[in-house]
Amino acid sequence: MKRKPDLMVVLMAVFGISVVVTLMLPMAANDTVAAPASGLQAGVIINQ
Repeated sequence: MKRKPDLMVVLMAVFGISVVVTLMLPMAANDTVAAPASGLQAGVIINQ
């Protein structure tokens, strides 16, 4: 039994984790996007 893990396995694991983190970051950031404070800032025109 080898003591050191194979370099290719370690590289593939790091790559896989980085891909998962990259895909998960935009989902986590959706709630922190600044919302417009008023309809005027959002560009909503209300005709009365």
